[in-house]
Amino acid sequence: MQRKVKIAADSTCDLNAQMLERYGIEVIPLNVNLGDQSYLDGVTIHTPDLFEYYKKTGQLPTTSAPTPAYYEEFYRKWTDEGWEVVHFSISAELTVTPNIAKMAAEKFEGVYPVDSRNVSSGMGILAVKAAELRDQGFTAAQIAEQVGAMTGKVRTTCVISTLLYMYKGGRCTGVQALGANLLNLKPCIDVKDGKMGVAKKYRGSLKSAVCNLVEDRLKDAQNIDLSRLMIAHYDVDAETIESVRQKIMEYQNFEEIIVCDCGCSVSVHCGPGTFAVIYMEK
Repeated sequence: MQRKVKIAADSTCDLNAQMLERYGIEVIPLNVNLGDQSYLDGVTIHTPDLFEYYKKTGQLPTTSAPTPAYYEEFYRKWTDEGWEVVHFSISAELTVTPNIAKMAAEKFEGVYPVDSRNVSSGMGILAVKAAELRDQGFTAAQIAEQVGAMTGKVRTTCVISTLLYMYKGGRCTGVQALGANLLNLKPCIDVKDGKMGVAKKYRGSLKSAVCNLVEDRLKDAQNIDLSRLMIAHYDVDAETIESVRQKIMEYQNFEEIIVCDCGCSVSVHCGPGTFAVIYMEK
């Protein structure tokens, strides 16, 4: 008899509650640290708490990888109940987390960790694909193999309103952050081959920048999987989101556009006014 399959993803997947419930995806909360106090992303700490802490202390919260024992506890919970597990982590180019998941999984039969080669809802869109394959009757091993082969088809691009938090986190220089601010530039960051890099810089408001990004990426684009596009953001107003949604549909007829909030792990590095667009190619 084929075992039941549980699709799981670290809290960096940035899927909203509706998507998690709809597809039966289990989230594994990761650690976020405020000084010497550790919290669980999305459970005991939420994104607004990060920036309140920064305003009060001037210190940037940090993230830390889980221990193998933490993943082992999660895997054991499900395997003891007769489940197999397919578990998605953020790119190994950005964190050691997938390697820790792999170490923990070696102690269990039927546990398949997958390096998403992505971040945020770029992980999430793969977890949703995995859930769809599960619902079609595929085994955990088949799902892990098929979705693992899809990681290079995910297109994740985000526009960042301020480089302050990347500067505070040591990911850019003060000169770069100041220059972007003075010139009103919004860096566009692509995820490619599991790594994040600046692809282009847009000038003007966040709405203008993201609409220009959408035009650059989607106008006359071929070979796009139109089943869904995902928007992941933090602290972006509803009018901007709706303007971008209309611009997306002007160029490509996606079956659904899902809007999700960025959790702590992404927001702590990118700051308020982060806006990501995620879709897949065929």
